[in-house]
Amino acid sequence: MGIRTPKASLLPLIRKLAAALIVAVMALTSLPWLSNPAPAAPKAVFAPQIEGTYSVQGTNPSGAAYQGRATITVKDNTAYIRWEIAGDTFHGQGPVKGNQLVVDWGEADPVIYQINPDGSLFGTWAKGRATDNLRPIK
Repeated sequence: MGIRTPKASLLPLIRKLAAALIVAVMALTSLPWLSNPAPAAPKAVFAPQIEGTYSVQGTNPSGAAYQGRATITVKDNTAYIRWEIAGDTFHGQGPVKGNQLVVDWGEADPVIYQINPDGSLFGTWAKGRATDNLRPIK
């Protein structure tokens, strides 16, 4: 069996049909609703609401545990935190970016929090050697 070829008399018709098909496809793709499709619907964005009072549990770089309370306020996408730990008060602030909060609190390394959908924040500091977990007080 070999490849069948059309009769020579059909070749001009096949060429015209192929050319017409190419022109039609090019015309269709230049239509504005085909070449510029509508933008996709935006995906749901997790916009954390983190203002409030939290219970704090964490570990220092030495491994010693601590606990206390923290209060977070937010203004213009900047979070302001006040921690009360073992009779001492600490303050910090930082930008909320998506589900992350990076807090400068006056030390060499910031506290880097992951904001969770349940409202809790899990943070690390001292280059990851210490933790700070915040749970909302309801």
